[in-house]
Amino acid sequence: MKIIGASPFPLTPVSTFVSNHRAMSKLLDGKTAIVTGASQGLGLAISTALCADGASVLLVAREEEKLAAAAAGLQDSGWQATAMVADVTVEGAADDIVAGALSEFGRLDILVNNAGVFVWKKLFELDYADWSRTIDTNLGAPFHMTRIAGKTMADQGAGGSIVNIASIHGQVGDPNVVAHCASKFGLVGLTKASADALREYEIRVNAIAPGAIDSNSLDRWGAGPNQKVTQADIASLAVYLVSDYSKSVTGSVIEMYGSTHSVIKI
Repeated sequence: MKIIGASPFPLTPVSTFVSNHRAMSKLLDGKTAIVTGASQGLGLAISTALCADGASVLLVAREEEKLAAAAAGLQDSGWQATAMVADVTVEGAADDIVAGALSEFGRLDILVNNAGVFVWKKLFELDYADWSRTIDTNLGAPFHMTRIAGKTMADQGAGGSIVNIASIHGQVGDPNVVAHCASKFGLVGLTKASADALREYEIRVNAIAPGAIDSNSLDRWGAGPNQKVTQADIASLAVYLVSDYSKSVTGSVIEMYGSTHSVIKI
C-alpha cells in the first residue's frame, strides 16, 4: 500500500458537481474522509461531492493509474485530495488505510464504504472463489473498515459518520445475483448493528441502497433513463448523511430505486 500524489493522467470534468455545490455553503469544512473504491464511478462521484463541500478526502482503490488520475483531477479543482493504493480485502488493510488518513490529515471524521464487486451468477453457477471474493469485498472489508475507523473516531471523542453503499439487493432477493444479495443483506445488518454499537460515541452509521444506477453496466435490467438514479444523486445524499443536517439520523437504510422496482415490506 502506498500514498500517491498528483498525476498527469486526464480526468472526466467535474463541472457538474462544482456547479451543484458552489451555490451552497461548505457543509464539510474542516472534515476529513476516507472513500473506498474511489478511482472511478460512484466512489469518485462521492469523493468529488465531499471535496466540493469542503472535506479533505483520502481516495482508496487498487488500480494506481486510475486512482492517481482521480486524485489529480480533484487537486486541479483546488480541493484537498490524496490517493492511497490498497486492496481493502487484504488483512491489515483497514489499519493501514486509517493510519494513512491520520498521517495526511491528522484526524478522521467520515468513512464511506463504497468498494464492491458484482458477480452475475445464479446459485448453481457460483463457486467458492466467487462467493469468497464477493463476501470479502462487499461485507468483510466494510466490517474491518468500520471497526478500525470507528475506534479511531471514538478515541477522538468528536463523533463521526459512516456511510455504507448497499443495494436494492440488500432489500430484495434476485436469483441472478445470489452472492451479491447475501453480501448486501449482510451489509444492511452491519449498518444497523454498528449504528447501535457506535451510538454512545456519537458516531452515526447509515446506508444508501440504490436500484439501477445510470450506468451502462446495469442496463441488463432494461431500465430506461428516467427509471435510474444517477451517481450525482447518490453522492448528494452521501453528503447529506455525513453533514450536521442529518445529525439525528443513524441506523437508516435509505432506498434510491427510481421507478425500477416496487418493494413491498411486511
